Amino acid sequence: MEFQPLEDFFQWLESGGVISLRSFAEWLLAAMKKLLPAIFVFAAGAALAQANGPPAGWSPFARGGSVYHFDAGLDDGGEFSIHRYYAEGGLAYMFRKDRMASFSAGYGQDDYHFTGMATEPWNNIENIRAGVFSRWAFNNAWTAFAVGSVRTYAEKDADLSDALTGAMFVGASFRFSDRLSLGPGLGVVGQLEDDPRYFPILVIDWDITDRLKLSTGGGMAGTAGPGLSLNYEASSHWNFGIAGRYEKKRFRLADRGVAPNGVGEDQSIPIVGSVGYVFYPGTQITGLLGVNLNGKLKVENGNGHSLYRDEYGNSLFSGIKVSVRF
Repeated sequence: MEFQPLEDFFQWLESGGVISLRSFAEWLLAAMKKLLPAIFVFAAGAALAQANGPPAGWSPFARGGSVYHFDAGLDDGGEFSIHRYYAEGGLAYMFRKDRMASFSAGYGQDDYHFTGMATEPWNNIENIRAGVFSRWAFNNAWTAFAVGSVRTYAEKDADLSDALTGAMFVGASFRFSDRLSLGPGLGVVGQLEDDPRYFPILVIDWDITDRLKLSTGGGMAGTAGPGLSLNYEASSHWNFGIAGRYEKKRFRLADRGVAPNGVGEDQSIPIVGSVGYVFYPGTQITGLLGVNLNGKLKVENGNGHSLYRDEYGNSLFSGIKVSVRF
């Protein structure tokens, strides 16, 4: 898609301002690809002025990544691989060091490639999302957080209006010492054609040593809620980590294939190791290598009846992600 911002914008106005979510997402992705070199140049200059983290006030940020899941064998025959990628941007406002709020929006795609099967259950799954996050310290002991998001998960050419879901995570932590904060939290995740999923969250921020830290953290692009991560800061530039979480994705299928307008599901437990390099404060590139455990696929028709169910073997994945704070 050619990136012509002014021409595309005026054509949009002339058409009455009617535009699909997918068209906007594709335009946004094309824009980000064109502007990415400029973003990195600007980020490097801005980061040089941020020796001690983000200043008070507004702070734009951007992040993106790509992960390739190698072939996983299905128990009933056949195998599949996945190429995932995403791009996201937003604004954060720092009231002070321990009080902030942010907004983000992004687009991603999971490209599934099945082989050795009579019929492919689905192909490319797109997701468009927007979210808000707030962290607020009430005093030196108590800090609360809240995360809310809306998103669409749908096979390409599916009706996005039938793929909208939401999620909310809330919690609070108590500071027991300079090294340890603990507290409870609750997550609520909406699911297509199914009841919302409720689960408890352990909010933990534990500096085991000056360099080793155990904390609650999100996955790639915060796809489905928090997990647990252990990170080691080897130097001011290098850091290493390992993280795990439970993931369950349900998405609307297109009006063709084995289940027209049905629902597909992919769930697993990814365990991932990471190596990160910080170029400047707020600018980091991270390499990823991990394994998916206990994988399961499922297809339901529009009435919620199961048409296909299978499990897949443990499979490796690798990737890279970049985060920039201006």
